[in-house]
Amino acid sequence: MDDQHLDALPRAYRLGLRLRALGADDALIADCLGMDPDGVPTLLEIGARKLRRGRPDLGAAPAVSATEGPPHGETSRPSAPRA
Repeated sequence: MDDQHLDALPRAYRLGLRLRALGADDALIADCLGMDPDGVPTLLEIGARKLRRGRPDLGAAPAVSATEGPPHGETSRPSAPRA
């Protein structure tokens, strides 16, 4: 991991990614961050995306619920083509 860019991420993303790199599971990461374990994969996905983009200046992104679409400017995963 690039420490310079990782250090620039918002705290939750930074800690979540560092803990995962150290082998922490979702339950431990959630406990450390004071969040529901079900939200950890989304947090890590967004954090990794910000890290890849080199755009930690974007700040915290809201979680995407099952009833809402992705935040403005974010893309969802491609779905399978319909027959």
